[in-house]
Amino acid sequence: MRKRTVLFAVVVAMVGLLPASIGSAAIPPDDLVEICETLYGGVFDVPNAEPLGPCQWDMEIIGASDDGSYGVATGAGVTVGVIDSGIDFDHPDIAPNVDVGLSCSFIFSDTPTADPAEIGNGDCTNKAAVEDLNGHGTHVASTIGAPINGVGIAGVAPDATLISLKACTIAGFCFADSVAAALRYAGDNEIDVVNLSLFADPFLYYCKSDAEQKAILKDLEQAARYARQQGVVIVASAGNQQTDLRHPGVDPISPDWPPDSAEIREVKNNCLVAPAELTGVLTVSATGPVGYPGYDMNIADYSSVGGVEVTAPGGDYFAATDTVQDAILGAVPIGSDIWNGFDGLNMAFPGITTTDGGGGYVYLNGTSMSSPHAAGVAALVRETHPNWSPSAVIAAVKRTAQPLSCPADWEPLGSDDERDRCYGNGSHNSFFGHGLVDAAGAAAE
Repeated sequence: MRKRTVLFAVVVAMVGLLPASIGSAAIPPDDLVEICETLYGGVFDVPNAEPLGPCQWDMEIIGASDDGSYGVATGAGVTVGVIDSGIDFDHPDIAPNVDVGLSCSFIFSDTPTADPAEIGNGDCTNKAAVEDLNGHGTHVASTIGAPINGVGIAGVAPDATLISLKACTIAGFCFADSVAAALRYAGDNEIDVVNLSLFADPFLYYCKSDAEQKAILKDLEQAARYARQQGVVIVASAGNQQTDLRHPGVDPISPDWPPDSAEIREVKNNCLVAPAELTGVLTVSATGPVGYPGYDMNIADYSSVGGVEVTAPGGDYFAATDTVQDAILGAVPIGSDIWNGFDGLNMAFPGITTTDGGGGYVYLNGTSMSSPHAAGVAALVRETHPNWSPSAVIAAVKRTAQPLSCPADWEPLGSDDERDRCYGNGSHNSFFGHGLVDAAGAAAE
């Protein structure tokens, strides 16, 4: 994952400017809905009748809604593996759709940063080890497949079966051996779709000129190839580093383990981000509230680009309405690392957390949030075409995407922004690939 750092970055930076006494509890769901209706009413229709549906602008802009894809496909009969930090088996907006029996922890005894409680060593009988201590995996899972059950939100594929494949620790590290093991398990069990909102630690870029990095990359490539051969559609986030994957520049964070071992290095095209740049992967960049008046840049502030196949809502704090509601609302376990980090911020950022039906919800943004939207769309295609190959499913997601043009007069947003230019044509460009995923269009394929 290592998305935790980026997910917190904007808010943490602002919190540093705020008084220490900002703590407050999650606001009531009705109060959050009122905020959302004030911000988005008259701009976006409400996509579903769930209690927090008025806050799901993300579902509306991709047609994952009662009057869109839900009338055609809902992911019924499709299995989606969430390779992440686990899933909260007790969250009321997740539990109905989770296959606990197939869920498994690939956190090993020698995995750095692991909490002892999450060590599973691939022994899938240890279900307690799969629980989500971080919160990231539950948020991702809810975007893919939160059921329509009168609680909280609805996912892109609200009838899909979710399988927790735990490869990320409470601290947000997703080491390559755990990721590879989860991919192989997905292949062994012929899981229909997997989502990876992560990069595989300890390197952001794996350079083939280095023997160690080349070996790790080869293991990941082989695991992904095996999964694809078994029919698994692999969906991955592009990353939050404001870089162009096709024209990489500086990698300042690798290796990110052990602590203080990172070296600033120049990287070239023989260096790859995994899994985003693995062969056959549907790679996803991030947008904010596309269509909101005045929000015309469309590429999220943080999103990496280049080599992406499609884009999807990842949220963009404060970019459209100047509120945290420009991010993505998703389920998070109360008491998890992410919940504890955000729940005290409501006085400064009203509605950044809420509860409904006993479950917690948090606004987060990142390509971690965009990738599960695309994975959910892939699940809809898989439902209507269960015998299609992974490449055919991915082709349908790309073919039905809504084209987005390069931002007019684009300039990098700062000295660390390596997105020097947006290149391509009307049907495909480096920022948005083939365009914004379209759940309704893909379901009707």
